[in-house]
Parts: sequence; structure tokens; C-alpha cells
Amino acid sequence: MKQSRDSAGLPGRKLKRLLHQLCERAQEDVRRISVHEESATHQLRVRMKKMLSLLRLAEEGIDQHTLQAMRQHLRTVKNACAGNREHVVQSRLIDKLTRRFHLAPKHRPQLMGTVLKSPPASDLHHQLYAMGQLLERTCIESLSEEQILAAHARCYRKGRHLMQQACETTDKRTLHRWRHRVKDLYFQTLALAQLQGAERRIKRARRLGNLLGRDQDLANLACEPVFAVRRSPWVQVIHEHRDHLRERYLSLGHKLYAPPGARFSGKILSCV
Repeated sequence: MKQSRDSAGLPGRKLKRLLHQLCERAQEDVRRISVHEESATHQLRVRMKKMLSLLRLAEEGIDQHTLQAMRQHLRTVKNACAGNREHVVQSRLIDKLTRRFHLAPKHRPQLMGTVLKSPPASDLHHQLYAMGQLLERTCIESLSEEQILAAHARCYRKGRHLMQQACETTDKRTLHRWRHRVKDLYFQTLALAQLQGAERRIKRARRLGNLLGRDQDLANLACEPVFAVRRSPWVQVIHEHRDHLRERYLSLGHKLYAPPGARFSGKILSCV
């Protein structure tokens, strides 16, 4: 097939090669953990998220049983590397809010938690090796650009639908699901960077994902028992900060998902 100048340039064979490369680099990240634990585990988690997002583009080339197994391997590695992230994130968030709202040090709550050990490298290598073997058996290389772009458009429509739901509710689960679809759109657009308007979508999706992530961190913080203390100033502090974030992420969400799903689909498919 002759590609136009603005073609997405991501046929199935290229997508499969990209997934293989990410898997190989993840193995390198695992080998780095013993020396550079924080940076290596962070990078490893990012690669797992990116692979999960790209698998959504490849669904038509993978049978359901294999797809489920692949997702399980990736999530196992991602979750195993979470380690003490939540505790570290919450501690930094408390420090930031304490400074921002000029709270006295005596009002700073102390989080309880156990320091977790890093998962054995052998376990991570095993999961990634199994992922690579399953990837090799798929027929992703048979996918056309049209099929891949159609999957990308479906991801966009799901994210847009969740944004519309988020406008009507502050439900934590809805916001969490929307954040995942925003991350999918971000990572997929990075791989489809030649699409018209991709650069703008990448910037907006990255910012929106960060805002939704900060809101989720605040929501998780509010669930900690230490913040249920009577007359604690933290309940109001967290609510005020979340209200401010809500204005920002809904405004940005409407910009990112401005085109209706059908128009977005027609626009990107016309590039092939």
C-alpha cells in the first residue's frame, strides 16, 4: 500500500517490532534495578503502561486467551514494581500541601506503613520472558494501518465518553478509568506521531494524565485513617485542592476530546 506523506506509518509488523523492543528494554531495566532502583523501577513501570496501551491497538491480531495472559504478565510486573511508591507520593503530597496552605508542623500527620522490598529480579525476568514468548506467537504483523487506526479511534471514543461521565460525577472509579484511557491515548499517539494534530494531542494528554493522577493521589490520601481525625484541617485542604484540579482537568479534557468520535475517526483514517 502506498503511504501518503501524512500516513501514520504504523503497520502491524512495525507495531509488533515496537512491542518486542519495549519488552527487551524492560529486561534491561530489571538488570539496572540493583544499581539504580528508583529510576529503573520507574522506567520499567512506564514501559509496562506503554505496552498495555499499545496492545489495545493490536487486539484484532491476538486471540482473547493470549491477550488476557499478556496483560496479566504486564500488570504483574507493573504492580510488583509499585513498591513504596504510594507511601513516597503521599509523603511528598502532604509536605506540598502543608507549605501551600501554611499549616503548622504540628498538623502534619505521620503516615503509617511498612517499607517494602524490591521484587526478585528473577521473577520480573520470568514475567517478561513469558510476555515475549506470547508476543512472538501473535499475528500482529498481519494488521493493516486501517485496523490499527480504527482501534486508536475506539480508544479515543472511550476516553471521550468517560470525560462526559466525569462532567456529571466525582466518582473515584470513573475518574480512574478515564485517566487510564487518557494514558492510552497519550502512549498510542506517541507511536502514531505522524498523524495530523498528534503533537498537540500528546501535550494535552500528558498534562491531563498528570492532573488526573494528582487528583487520584489526593483521593487516596483522603482515605487514609490519619485524616479522619476530628476537626482536622486536612479534609477541607484536600477538598479545596481537588476542586481546583477539577476545573483544570475538565477544561483540558474538553480541549483534548473536542472532535466528536466520528469526526476524529474520519480524520485519522483519511491519513492512510
